Formats: sequence, C-alpha cells, structure tokens
Amino acid sequence: MFTQHEQSLSIFVHRASELLTDSESHGDGLICFSLLDGLARRGHKICAFTNRAVIRDASPNLEVRAERHRIPLNSLAPWEYGWRADRWFRNLGGADRFDLVWRMHPYNDFGCPRPPYTSGAPLVLGPLFYSWPADASRSAPLSRPRLGIGLKPLLAPIAKNGWKRTAANAALILCATATHRDEIQRQSPHCRAVALPVIVDPPTSVTRRAATDGKITLAFVGNLVGSKNPMIFCETIKLLRDLGQNVLGIIVGDGPERREMELYCWTHQLDPFVCFHGKVPNPRVYALLEWTDLLVSTSFGEPYGRGIAEAMSVGVPAVCHASGGPRDFIEHGRTGILVQKLDARAYARAIQEVASQPSALRDLSENARLKAREWK
Repeated sequence: MFTQHEQSLSIFVHRASELLTDSESHGDGLICFSLLDGLARRGHKICAFTNRAVIRDASPNLEVRAERHRIPLNSLAPWEYGWRADRWFRNLGGADRFDLVWRMHPYNDFGCPRPPYTSGAPLVLGPLFYSWPADASRSAPLSRPRLGIGLKPLLAPIAKNGWKRTAANAALILCATATHRDEIQRQSPHCRAVALPVIVDPPTSVTRRAATDGKITLAFVGNLVGSKNPMIFCETIKLLRDLGQNVLGIIVGDGPERREMELYCWTHQLDPFVCFHGKVPNPRVYALLEWTDLLVSTSFGEPYGRGIAEAMSVGVPAVCHASGGPRDFIEHGRTGILVQKLDARAYARAIQEVASQPSALRDLSENARLKAREWK
C-alpha cells in the first residue's frame, strides 16, 4: 500500500492507540507505532494524535501530540478526544495539507462515537482486531463510575451508531487477519478491506537457548488481569510438576491478579520454580524470551496477541486457546499449539505432549520463526 517507491504521502492519524509506544508493554500501542514509524522512516509525513505517548526513538517524519482528557466523566472521553483531534487537524491545514485521515483501532464500538472530521480527505480505518468477548475472563472485573453515576448505558447506543457511520465513511479498512478481513468486508461491502498482518522486527541480538536436560521453561507475558486468566498459567505449572515434568515458569507483567498468583505459588511450594519479573520495557521482554521454550497465552478471545507474534519472531512457539486472533494466525501443530478448553489440565496435556518430543519442539520453534518472518 505505502512503499518508499511511491510519492510521499502526508497522513493525519486521528487516533493512534490509547498509548503510542515503542517500549511499553502495550500491544496495540506497539502495533500502531511500528506501522506509523515504519511509514515515517520510508519518507511519509505523519501527524498522530494519541491519549499518551512513551516513545524513545521515532523518525523525524513522525510528529506525535498526546493529550489526556479533562472532562471528569470517563464515558465522555471518546467524544473529547475526537474533538481535540479534529481541532488539531484543522489547525494544521486540514485536507489542504493531508492526503488522508487515518483512524486506528477503536477499542470496541464505544471508542469511536462519531466519524473523524476529514474535510473531504479519504478515511482509512484500522488495523482492526477482534473485540474481547463478553465472557473473556473467569471472574468479572470490578468497575465503578467515577462519580457514582454511570452514563455508559445511555451513551453506548449513540457511540455504537457513531462507529457504524465511521465505517460507512471509510475508503479503506485494514484488518489484522485474513479471516477478520472477510468478516469486515461482508459488513462493509461499500469499501475495500485488506489484511495487514502485525509487523514484528525483533532485535538482531536475540539468541534463543534451546531446552536442555529435559528442562522446559514456560513464559507468560501480559497484564495480570482477569481477561488474561493468568492464574491458569500457575495452575498449569503445578500440574506439570506434579506429573514429574521439570518445568520452570517466567511471568512478565503486572496487575491486580499478581497478589493472588504469588499466594498460590507460595501455598503450593512453586516459589523456586516460578519467577515474577513484573512490568518490564518491551526490549527486555525479548531478552527474557531467549531462555523460553514455549509462550503460554491463557486469554479467551484474545483480539490479536502482539506478545505471541513477538515470541514467534524469535522462535518461541505459543500455546494458546483456540479463539480470537491466535486461532487465525497459528497453525496447530506446525507454528504453535491451540488448546480447545480454557483450563489448566488442557494446557498441561498439550505442553507435556510437545515437551516429550524434543524434535517436535524444535520444529515448532523453527516454523514459528519462519511464519513471523512473513509479517515483515
């Protein structure tokens, strides 16, 4: 679509993730940054609006403006962000300066409550991922309105209609997987929908250490929140060790579930075998993956899984639930393992089977790395 051989484009990004970053552990923020910075380094001029930015190294062609919302009602934040982005677009010259307006992932129907102002410039949407299913976690998270009065039930229908109008105005919609692309194309036959795989460029310095002496190291990388079901990872470690498997666990991330996970590991004498690294910069994640044999994702309906793609790019295959994005881009038994049931026993069985076959583990590793190379 955009190559360095074509004429340079001037692009206004109406919303570039909640957190645009090249280093924080924020999947969508890393995905959006890699796309925008990659285009900027190829000569395209980009102005991107976001809630928050943590960027260490960006192209001079990428100008980022981050503004937090000021209205004390969180339900109105999407409207405020849209208004602020529109104002900046007008101040910069609008369609007289920009060739297109780009609205990135909306974070469900509530994230884009009205179409961006484009002044006649073509509108691009995406990359779009699947939405989290309503029953994504085994326990419902606790959430309370800031002022005790929730407006979301009243505003949700308006916001959902706004996203539909936004999609109706789009000239091009980018989707993370081909299966999702086909679904979106059926919903929006008026425009062109294309598949744009998540691009992963791992550090060249990463050298993965293969499993030795029958020892298997498993990693969980992600926020320790209910929708990620991280306790299943700890339960899986326990089951494997009870079965005599010499398995170690690495947990990278932080969140409200951590305390319960640490208590579980202490209660079941797993402390010597499970290491909590907390939240670390994204480059550090790759360094930890050097010592990992399998990445374990315990999400149900993971919208895509940037961490899974990163692990695959350095030859660490993933064990995932067969839902959401992983179901689309992982080939079971070849580039990773898809588990049909979301419980520790199913994960333990799948891991034990591949751990007992060193050649199968090596094949999974190489196939995962080659698959991720296609996403460059």
